[in-house]
Amino acid sequence: MRIQDLKELQLDGIKESANIGSGHAATALSQMLGKEVSVEVPKIEIIPIEKTPELLGRDAGIIVASLTKFFGDVTGRTLIVMSDDNAKTLVKILLNKEMSRDVVIDDMGISSLKEVANILCSSYLNAISEFLGLLLLPSVPVIIRDDFGAIISSVYLEFSGNEEFVFCVKTIFHFKDPKKELEAYLLLIPDTGGLTIILKAMDLL
Repeated sequence: MRIQDLKELQLDGIKESANIGSGHAATALSQMLGKEVSVEVPKIEIIPIEKTPELLGRDAGIIVASLTKFFGDVTGRTLIVMSDDNAKTLVKILLNKEMSRDVVIDDMGISSLKEVANILCSSYLNAISEFLGLLLLPSVPVIIRDDFGAIISSVYLEFSGNEEFVFCVKTIFHFKDPKKELEAYLLLIPDTGGLTIILKAMDLL
């Protein structure tokens, strides 16, 4: 079976684990903010790495990404990516302060984004780890602000040069106060051979 031939139905198990992870993330974020937050996972798929810049649109320009290494039975990296505007809106909600579109996110904002990224990444990896029966341990996230294509090219060439496909988890944050809906994507980029290990654990290879 070719990876690109996998059907949505065959990914239901890992999507369900991602939903469980999103529930844990929502609980942690709600506790952190002291207000209700829900996290939705409407779609998970395996896509060619060269198509990842299309997630936010080819003309997305500057985006904000959280880069986290993971270790264990499979090694690799995760990227949580969102538009620059969505990142600023998230910081505004997290810090409860105004932020104009032309202002660069400051150190306090970066720190708050790291905290959210750590919660989200850890929640997803823990749930997926339990589902697959594989050990996946995340590192401390690093926040990057750059062109999407430049970010993904750098990560791919540096760390995962022999893999062509990545797991993509579409993630939507729902905030009730203020009423906001923010979209992000979590990319699971295994090291060489890692995707094969994951698919074998899912009995798909």
